[in-house]
Amino acid sequence: MKAFQHLFVLVCFTVTSSVGYAKAIQGMSFAHQDWEIYCSNTGTCRAAGYQDERIENMPASLLIIRKTGEKQAVQMRFALSEYDQALDKKNLKNIHFYVNAKDFGAVTVDGSEAPLLGVLNTAQVNGLLQQTQKSVNIVFKNVHYSWKISDAGMTATLLKMDDFQKRVGTVGALVKKGTADESKVLVAQPKLMLKKIKTTSKPYLVLKPDTKPYKALYTTLMAAQPKLQDGHGFCEGIYTENGVQSQKIELYKLSNQKVLATTLCWRGAYNEGFGAWVIDGSLKGKATFVTESASDFAEGEISSSQKGRGIGDCWSMSEWIWDGKTFVQSIDRWSGMCKGVAAGGVWNLDLIESVVR
Repeated sequence: MKAFQHLFVLVCFTVTSSVGYAKAIQGMSFAHQDWEIYCSNTGTCRAAGYQDERIENMPASLLIIRKTGEKQAVQMRFALSEYDQALDKKNLKNIHFYVNAKDFGAVTVDGSEAPLLGVLNTAQVNGLLQQTQKSVNIVFKNVHYSWKISDAGMTATLLKMDDFQKRVGTVGALVKKGTADESKVLVAQPKLMLKKIKTTSKPYLVLKPDTKPYKALYTTLMAAQPKLQDGHGFCEGIYTENGVQSQKIELYKLSNQKVLATTLCWRGAYNEGFGAWVIDGSLKGKATFVTESASDFAEGEISSSQKGRGIGDCWSMSEWIWDGKTFVQSIDRWSGMCKGVAAGGVWNLDLIESVVR
């Protein structure tokens, strides 16, 4: 689990912009109590709230989405579930949305399988936004079922959204409104555009431990380790009863006389991660580290998919694309807190969004 935790150290990044031109946006993530927020390189922010940790039998989530830029509307989506995923289809009609016990009308639900998914209408969205600075009861219910979204952490999370998008003190802020217009709000950026150079999916060479070429290359790869933030060891290998067991190194041809080197770095209860480095085809010189949590490599694309816990209700996903010179990260995504809302996770909370051609 320590490698998974390393992936999800939540760090806020600063963003700069100026009127007339915009610099590249660095994504930001933040979590507080039952809410979390992910803002991507486009400037779009997605904040998600969940049920209180003490309420496990009726898990639910509310997703608040807002693009950056002037006069951008707020969208809200919801997911309603049951812990054993066995909602009675006959009892799913006429679910209403309540804010502080005020009925804002029925919600439209897509399908009848858990989780129930839907989108709040304008009146329902505005009803909740009027309460962002206060304690608030957020409930979806009918005569058979009731789901409650915790408000713990909501105000702090939406304030982070305002701050990231430079809306604090403006007429469009969600929490700290002011009189300023939105002319200096963070300028939206397009998704990262990448062109993938396809490569082979099979290794051309496999180096086994206890050979001279293996030892030389392994030393080079380990020398390229990144700066670690949580104190865990880098690419520690697989532990057995007899100690650390060395793993083979597989080599894949890329392009521009470059090679991808991979080796199994760690294994947990239900996850494992491969290290990935780019090195000259001669296997000499310095290696460039990509990740130590890769799950697969195929045709110029490194992917990582890691469970947050064994039941698979939360996942981290990353992807790196070979552009002919280097691997560029094209996806950095989290599926939402481990709250039992849905197998496979319920949302796509992005730090990096891209279009790969």
